[in-house]
Amino acid sequence: MTPDRPDYSALIVGDDTQTFMGVREHLMRVGFRVRTVDNGWEALKSVKNEPPDIVIAEFTMSDMDGCSLREKFLLDPGVREIPFIFLTQDGGAEKQIRALRSGVDDCIVKPCDPVVVVARVEAVLARRRAYEEMVRVDPLTRMLNRPSVEREICDELARLVRYKRQASLALLDLDDFAAINKEHGYPMGDLMLTCLGRIVMANVRGADIAGRLRSEEFVLYLPETPRDGARTLLSRILERFVAAADAIAGIATSFTTAIIEAPSDGQDWPELYKHANQALREAKSRGKGEIAVWTKE
Repeated sequence: MTPDRPDYSALIVGDDTQTFMGVREHLMRVGFRVRTVDNGWEALKSVKNEPPDIVIAEFTMSDMDGCSLREKFLLDPGVREIPFIFLTQDGGAEKQIRALRSGVDDCIVKPCDPVVVVARVEAVLARRRAYEEMVRVDPLTRMLNRPSVEREICDELARLVRYKRQASLALLDLDDFAAINKEHGYPMGDLMLTCLGRIVMANVRGADIAGRLRSEEFVLYLPETPRDGARTLLSRILERFVAAADAIAGIATSFTTAIIEAPSDGQDWPELYKHANQALREAKSRGKGEIAVWTKE
């Protein structure tokens, strides 16, 4: 397994020992963790205990055909998104079309070269990885998009309440964004958003969560960080963004920030977001480049 390749696991389903022995060997050679089962029912039990990253199954098995197995996967929300490849004896175009219409990612006709099977497995996983990144990431800033960042923050808040931890949440709103677009053009506005996103990502920790909520609004979730620590971080990011905007584009711009602490000021995302927006509006009323901290008082 190369350093930049994810640690993948594969489940092989079927009793064609001759074919699957070679496939298993070559998958393991490139770093896959491989499990094997003989039939569909064993496969269903196996994925419940430990879902693999991909399933490679014979189209014809002793207890069910591949389409039936695939259908059972699709009915289970916990495993329906697992990539699926069929290996089938040459049964003509009709059989291959039926296999592909069942919703699998690929269909390979036996006899087949194990090296080719592994290459097609890697291609399926690469496409899936690219798709998952596309639907999770904001295409302009390359930060998490709104659905993804909200989902991750909600998950972290649930753990925070359960284990009695502490965190800070910050909203960042680019100042005079409409004016930048009007006076300098939309490409300049996009450049400022990209610049801010890169500076944010360069200054957060691996455990922090950062994303773009909408237009010029960003969010930061900082676990194990009190208000004062969040304020220090946002002051540093603001200073670097102001300098970068001036150096790159000769534009005097900044962003306004609202900081709120969890769980003392709110335990779920809707409540925290509401309070942070209240603080953000208050900060905007005072001027540009302000950092406001929300409190119950």
